[in-house]
Amino acid sequence: MRQIALALMRGIVERGARVGWTASPSGPLRFAVRGAAGAPPMLLLHGLGDSLAGWAQVAGPLSRKFEVHLLDLPGHGLSHRPPDWRLPSLAAAVAHYAAPLREPLLVGHSLGGWLALRLALSGEVKPAAIALVNPGGASLSRELWPPFRQLITARDRAGVARYLERAFHRAPLALRLFPREVIRAMSAPACQGILDALSEADFLREAELVSIRTPLRLIWGAHDRLLPDGTMEFFRRALPRADVVVLENAGHLPHIETPRALARALLAPFQS
Repeated sequence: MRQIALALMRGIVERGARVGWTASPSGPLRFAVRGAAGAPPMLLLHGLGDSLAGWAQVAGPLSRKFEVHLLDLPGHGLSHRPPDWRLPSLAAAVAHYAAPLREPLLVGHSLGGWLALRLALSGEVKPAAIALVNPGGASLSRELWPPFRQLITARDRAGVARYLERAFHRAPLALRLFPREVIRAMSAPACQGILDALSEADFLREAELVSIRTPLRLIWGAHDRLLPDGTMEFFRRALPRADVVVLENAGHLPHIETPRALARALLAPFQS
């Protein structure tokens, strides 16, 4: 059932889009481009275990203003499994794709937000602005990591129920009815491989983030209890110049729960 749903969502995203494959240091990547050629570019980076199909409900509205580039991260969706799962390797693959884009609006959800900030800090991508949607990667107390890791590696119905309760404001009925599909997604090589490959140096620190001068927007689903406690506060301190938009009826996945509100937040002008 999960594969059918993902195929339908991918069909929505790719309908009328320019789709194809591009080479990268981590192997071939699947991409889709929607919107008028020559419009300001926007690059959407999805979260852990997701794919470009996850943006199905927001890609259309965004493409009315932007040339929207959607990418399956290495080992996700239709993109090939990479030689390794290290965060710098994933970032290098995204940077390779983004190289021809002139000052894109860089949008990242969860892991995608983590990658967006790493790319901006390294200078591998020079975005016109950055929008972070419930981003991960905050350098917090080590004690917070094991409970988070346990939440996103559910192995039974009770574990799935805990995950859904913390990730969503109102979990979709299909996920509640078919917990095995959630378990299958969590146990995928990409999810476990990336989590296993993370090092302390990968996490974002306040001292480095304050150097970012690019216009920023922090979009946060108010009911996100999946990311470790203190994550939103970390980013508000580390990115004091960022606009903050709180989506009251969403949890960790606003693109699923409140796609219209998320699209409005992404389309709003950025402060210089």
